[in-house]
Amino acid sequence: MKAVVVDKDYGSVTSEELETVKKAYAKAGIDLELQHFTTEDEIIAGCQDAMAILGTGNPPVTRRVIESLPDLKFVQRFGVGVNSIDLDAAAEHGVIVLNLPGFCAKELADLACAMIMGLIRNTNYYDKEIRKGNWPKCQYLLPPDVRELTLGLYGFGAAGRYLHDIFHGGFGTKVISCDPYVSDVVKAQYPHVEFVTFEEMVEKSDIISVHVNLTPETTHVFNKETFRKMKNTAMIINTSRGPVINQKDLAWALENGEILYAGLDTVEKEPIEKDDPLLLMDNVILGPHSGSYGVGAKKTQISMVCNLVPDAVIKGVIPGKNVADRSVIEKETGYQFV
Repeated sequence: MKAVVVDKDYGSVTSEELETVKKAYAKAGIDLELQHFTTEDEIIAGCQDAMAILGTGNPPVTRRVIESLPDLKFVQRFGVGVNSIDLDAAAEHGVIVLNLPGFCAKELADLACAMIMGLIRNTNYYDKEIRKGNWPKCQYLLPPDVRELTLGLYGFGAAGRYLHDIFHGGFGTKVISCDPYVSDVVKAQYPHVEFVTFEEMVEKSDIISVHVNLTPETTHVFNKETFRKMKNTAMIINTSRGPVINQKDLAWALENGEILYAGLDTVEKEPIEKDDPLLLMDNVILGPHSGSYGVGAKKTQISMVCNLVPDAVIKGVIPGKNVADRSVIEKETGYQFV
């Protein structure tokens, strides 16, 4: 059996970690090739006879790719996002798309917290100025008291809940959330969280932290119209997917005083363009899409990837929580979903 890592040089997984996965696959009788393809044509040409494709980043696993690989049974992501994979086409053809929901939730919450507090306390600005030889004592933006602010969580999944725990439990910050998909069971576990509409969250929040998947519904949901409705002292933090925010509109909002701060671990085009105006703003913190980088998340990530497809091959069992194209569960695939 053949499997292919199609983007080994993306940067989120080390060569040593890929060798660990390769050894785990070999024990299941799967020959794992490590390649780096950037186009549909390269994936199609390089993955003939492959029963599994593995993506460390966001490779273009489109309908054309899926329909051109008749032996394909699995697409395995090393992360949560599956926005570059055609889930409908995969399910139609009985291809099981596997991802790792929640594997780095704590790390994303920690990073969001670091960005929020770094912006509020001017740490980024002070560090840069001191390195230039300046001493801007008690200068720049006057820090608000986070205990008196309202944190709005756009998405109340695992990462959002951990961030809630940090701010409500640690600072006593008021927390509201917009998540139309959160269950009543979860809501009952957080009685002090006010679940509101998107419009209400935008208007009431001093800090908005984004924790949603990239879908047609969430793409560019933060745009000029949205930023105009936010407080002019507000902050937006994004540790999910770049295109949730219209980046040009964000720069406009910051330049025109519609909002005050931004912290982005992910941008619309990675790496960020060298002439992007956000690079010149002291009230913006940028990260290289490394929110999942941490000891715990790394251990979980590699362990899960080492086991999901091999267990399916050897035992015929797949955890349903790791299936991204949910409708495939209803099909006759030969595997048991648990």
